[in-house]
Amino acid sequence: MKDRQTEVNKVYIPYVEKHLGKNPLQNILVTGGRNDAYNVELDRHSNFTYENMFFYELIDNKIENIMYKWDKTIKDNILNPEVPIQSVNLIFADVGGGNECNTIIWGADKEQGVKKILDSGFINNKLGILVFLYFDGVGIEPFLDKEYDGYKSEDFFSREIEWYDEWNDANYSQRLEGVVFSV
Repeated sequence: MKDRQTEVNKVYIPYVEKHLGKNPLQNILVTGGRNDAYNVELDRHSNFTYENMFFYELIDNKIENIMYKWDKTIKDNILNPEVPIQSVNLIFADVGGGNECNTIIWGADKEQGVKKILDSGFINNKLGILVFLYFDGVGIEPFLDKEYDGYKSEDFFSREIEWYDEWNDANYSQRLEGVVFSV
């Protein structure tokens, strides 16, 4: 068993490549406002060609003023954004981070949020595909395994990812789920 990023990538990268191939992507949405989160996501997506990567963070004090912090860091809930991004091909919502974050996520209407994300994400979406992966660090029920207002969904999976955390000298696990939406 390896570290968290390696174990996630063993499932994440093949799933994304299976559905998006080597096509140039428009917008990718990910989570995290800290230096380590930026670096992990930039590394995770380094073999993809894309126009923009937007980083969502819920908690103000977790948004670091670092060289990677630019106008693509958004203080909002990636699962139910107030202003969803258009032309999205890929979402990786790695959600968790303490009581304040958990309370916001638990209280949000995830189904309404996914509808908003899909409605906006398919505007000018050149591929007609949106791959959505959710890594559950807050303990909510699966929500991607549903039909959403006429959007086609396929290849849903839900899998427990296990990893070894060297810093804490402990093993952890968390649910990763994914689905592909198309119009």
